[in-house]
Amino acid sequence: MNHKLCAFFVSWCGALAITGLTANQSFAAQAKDSYSYYQVDASVVSLDASQSLASYRSGGKGTGTPGAQLGYSTPEVEISIALLLESNHFYADVTTRPHGKEGDDGAKTQREDLTSLRPTSLDLGTDKDGRAYHLNLTPSVVSVRLKPKSFREASDELYRLQFHASRIILNDKTYVGRMLASDSQVFRIEMCGVASLEFSLRHLKDAEPWGRLQNGQITLSQPDGASVEIGNVTNGAGDHLVEGGPYTVWVRWKKPQQTVDEYRAALSQYRDQLKKDAPKTGTTDTTAKALAAINQELVREPGPWVTSCGACDLPKKEFVGDE
Repeated sequence: MNHKLCAFFVSWCGALAITGLTANQSFAAQAKDSYSYYQVDASVVSLDASQSLASYRSGGKGTGTPGAQLGYSTPEVEISIALLLESNHFYADVTTRPHGKEGDDGAKTQREDLTSLRPTSLDLGTDKDGRAYHLNLTPSVVSVRLKPKSFREASDELYRLQFHASRIILNDKTYVGRMLASDSQVFRIEMCGVASLEFSLRHLKDAEPWGRLQNGQITLSQPDGASVEIGNVTNGAGDHLVEGGPYTVWVRWKKPQQTVDEYRAALSQYRDQLKKDAPKTGTTDTTAKALAAINQELVREPGPWVTSCGACDLPKKEFVGDE
């Protein structure tokens, strides 16, 4: 082969390799990122002169992105919405035109800047029966992930629990409080006179499989017969009610930090201190509410109470491998 031709061929192949490498690197970089775009939800609604709930009517709704055009109508006018992006601003050009008129005859156009993502409502006039029409525009930003998510990552999200003011029942009969906590894999409940509980769907170190999750309810049961039920539990950021099961809940069941009497004594002491400090600091609305809450707690029948609860983060060393 001619040396010049050979050199050219090698050089050409090298250029292709570099080009391919650059393209692959570019694609790889892109695959790590997400991108976002503007979107608006548009709807036409109407109410009669009474503006009552019963008079509400929907005149149509839809969703659009920059470059799209949406159309609606009322008995009096036609509405056209052109969505566009200019100089990094998101606009909606809203044109209204009376029925039966063509071109620019009677048409009115106004531009709405939606960049701030604040909802906007436009008056579309009133029909002969006195019904008022409005166009509601609700802008938002949609983020799209380019890099595929592993199924394991998706399943891992379900280990994060959500408690929605969940009722806590002791031994199938005694209401002891509510739990409001979310977006964690590990949770704690302190119940005076009963237990200090730490639990998770993850396998916790030095924990026992004494709990189960089924149909939105967590039940923690100790071999001696004590049990704690927590209702209204969902999984993941999407608040999924996981079907099937039961699924194992790992529990660290320890002695309570306080007895019922110790907790009542601590509450009484705190109430007395608030009253003592009131003449110096003044009885604020916050102080009054705190005193009322303590008094309400102390007049309850003596018994177990949830004194604290919530989510907590633990280091990886606190977990035992995969379930």
